[in-house]
Amino acid sequence: MRETSKRQYGMATIEVALIMPLLAALLYVLVEGGNTIRVYSALSEASRAAARQVVMTGDEAGVQDVVRSLVTIIPAQNVTARLIRDNAKGMVTVEVSYGYRSLFTANPASGDPHDALYTLTARTSMPLP
Repeated sequence: MRETSKRQYGMATIEVALIMPLLAALLYVLVEGGNTIRVYSALSEASRAAARQVVMTGDEAGVQDVVRSLVTIIPAQNVTARLIRDNAKGMVTVEVSYGYRSLFTANPASGDPHDALYTLTARTSMPLP
């Protein structure tokens, strides 16, 4: 009886050792995916607000400032905003881009910026009055 419980304990240890990397990978995907969605949501809201400002006030020069003031969860200097005015269609489009960096590889304390994993881009088009 005693030998069986030792074997079961050993099997449980092996099972935990085999399943832990899968759980760690799942946790990584959940955290990284959640952060990506959070950043994209902020970019999307900033592009909407900037397009709304251009339509309402006609101020095209302040697009970059509006976007950078609204996107506070990421470094503002890494966010770029581009205004595309299509007079033929009567539309204005604001495109906001950010080179996304992983939560797990970026180390802001060391000042060592890593290359962007991918670029998140949010676009908002609105009709001109």
